[in-house]
Amino acid sequence: MISILLGGGVGLAVIGLLTLARTAGVQRAPRPAPAFRPVVKGTVWRPCHDTACGHMTTRWIPAPDGAHRCEWEAQHRGDVHLTRTTDTQGSAS
Repeated sequence: MISILLGGGVGLAVIGLLTLARTAGVQRAPRPAPAFRPVVKGTVWRPCHDTACGHMTTRWIPAPDGAHRCEWEAQHRGDVHLTRTTDTQGSAS
């Protein structure tokens, strides 16, 4: 019984010393602030019903064809976007 306790104690001491040696003197650099993304003129905020966006309100950036596209559209799965896109007059595109 004593050998089990001594073995456990020595094992815990070794693990503790290894952990201390690994972290001693290490200075953690602060994380950089997230990059600021400027708002493009004509941007609107709408709910995006794609799972990549988590069904949250996201920025919809105007596209050259007059419609708006979710700014995270590149992360959506496949070509099908579940939210209808409309132009400025409200007609479906």
